[in-house]
Amino acid sequence: MSQLALALIFIPVYILIYYLVGVAVSRIFKFENNPVHEIVYGMFAYGILFFVYVLPLKFKLVPVTTIGVIWAVFVVILCLLIVILLRKYIVSGIRDWLKSLRDRKMSVIVVSVFTAILTIFVEFFGRLPNGFNQVWFVGWVSTGVVNNELMTHDTVMGTALDKFNNDRYLCTFMDHSAVVCKLTGMHPMVEVRTVLTAVFILVQCIVVWELAKYFGNKDEKKTLVAFFVYWIFRILLVGSQLLPGYYTFFRTYEGKGFVMNAPVPLIALLLWRMYDHPEDKTLMWKGCLTMFGAMTYSLSMMFTAPFMLASYIPFILARKDKRLIRNMFAIGIIVVVFFMVYYLGRRGTIDLTIHRM
Repeated sequence: MSQLALALIFIPVYILIYYLVGVAVSRIFKFENNPVHEIVYGMFAYGILFFVYVLPLKFKLVPVTTIGVIWAVFVVILCLLIVILLRKYIVSGIRDWLKSLRDRKMSVIVVSVFTAILTIFVEFFGRLPNGFNQVWFVGWVSTGVVNNELMTHDTVMGTALDKFNNDRYLCTFMDHSAVVCKLTGMHPMVEVRTVLTAVFILVQCIVVWELAKYFGNKDEKKTLVAFFVYWIFRILLVGSQLLPGYYTFFRTYEGKGFVMNAPVPLIALLLWRMYDHPEDKTLMWKGCLTMFGAMTYSLSMMFTAPFMLASYIPFILARKDKRLIRNMFAIGIIVVVFFMVYYLGRRGTIDLTIHRM
């Protein structure tokens, strides 16, 4: 099968899996049954599931093929169970969502067209041709495919490493890409720079739309204005490699770029909504899910989150509601745990030595 065909197959496959996992998550945590939201939170939940599964196997140097076969069987069974057990819930959510789309046709058309144009532009014209950082993201996947081990070889020279990279080994989305490439024959460049690029842009646009809805206050025209003001501002700042716009157009597939453009603004939105509705406990669970899921893409979230949470303290003091403290603590404890694991790895307390036979 051609690489283009594999890419066109796996983009919707990813979205479908995220959606089905998101359906289960929304049912368990009593989130709103909205397919678009379920894609986003399902993506983070799926990343967490794979993180928990793959991390011990990576340390034990279990072959990628073995990891992949077991995971593929698990995902197929999981998705079938969700469809069978929650089919009425799925039908209800899709029906209500389609009805809501008919009520705001202009927004649906405009945002859909914008998302399609942005995706096509980035896929064909927005690639960074020779940036060194792409070596990390394509390289970890490539070495996983070639050596049938996850993150055990240098991404530049291809030589065997003595230790796992403390800055990277917790970012298991690259391990997932290696598994997909090993099982399907998809080239790592296609998986990382085509498939993940399309998926990341879609999730970015969904998050930006949710932000715009918050500022538009349910007014369709105001929401559209907010949506494009946000994107225009990002596009104007595309010239700096330290800002979100640069990562959207040139380094879309990188973990820190995704975190900067999706989980970070989503956490900000959830914190604002918590301030408005401190009684809504689902917002806390969404924040925890987003924070944990984001860590599996980039530990940059670990360094960004403390500043976001610290900036929320004045809002807590103004609101004087203990439930906001509970929410911030629940989200913050995830950051603390990841930071401690990272710190212990730096000190050598956690043994990152690669033990070969």
